[in-house]
Amino acid sequence: MIRVVVLAPIDNSLYARLVCYQLRQERDVQLAGIVVRSPLNINRFLSEFNRDGARLLRKVFEKGLQGDKRFTENNEENLARLAENWALPFKSLKHLASDYNIPYRVVSDHNHRGSEEFLHQVSPDLIVFTGGGLIRKNVLLIPKLGILNCHSGILPEYRGMDVVEWTAAEGQVSNVGLGATLHLMDQGVDTGSILKTAKIVLGNAINFEQIRSKLEVKMVDLMLDGIRGFRDRSISPRTQRTDDGRQYYVMHPRIKEYAKLQLLRQTKSR
Repeated sequence: MIRVVVLAPIDNSLYARLVCYQLRQERDVQLAGIVVRSPLNINRFLSEFNRDGARLLRKVFEKGLQGDKRFTENNEENLARLAENWALPFKSLKHLASDYNIPYRVVSDHNHRGSEEFLHQVSPDLIVFTGGGLIRKNVLLIPKLGILNCHSGILPEYRGMDVVEWTAAEGQVSNVGLGATLHLMDQGVDTGSILKTAKIVLGNAINFEQIRSKLEVKMVDLMLDGIRGFRDRSISPRTQRTDDGRQYYVMHPRIKEYAKLQLLRQTKSR
């Protein structure tokens, strides 16, 4: 039996709900706790605004106010379609935790004392990170097996922010590819040992929003595969070398327009 705790960025995170729901049905896996970061925190807002700028407001609207509705406007592959296929019954992690009698905690930050104390109490073998800021050393050291994160880019080449856009801007859609990477977290940014990588087939996805929707579905699959791999002792971490890739930052809007043109050129040439 492997004990798993899920860290989530917000209570209605569809990504986190799908992972938690499936974990409840996995053999020899115990969902031992759910920790949700409170959105009502000025320090969190300022930190994320410094990172994301004005587009943070769009993220708040989409994830906090629109909720699952933002996924139902088209027939593209996305998390809402996956939720429909699985008949996901829960609108919040709190609801899920209550129905399954799972320890549940809301914290101001995943690294703060309340979160750390809760994690020590439930003593997880593995922590699953589904978003909510960087994780510090005090939390990284708690689980016996480590903390899993799924990055929406190919590691080690593309670490950090806006890596889908940067891959397109640098003309690497065909060479490096677009996909997601499951890795163990460490004190760096996307520098922990690589567990699994999965590339997506673009199909009719011709813009970054559609690509990210496909990637989110792939990330759910990768995360669950990784947990099963640790449970079955069938997964082998591969250490990253620092000089194998580089860290990318939030892309300037003008560069993003260039990236859009590059994406169209590279998809047309397929």
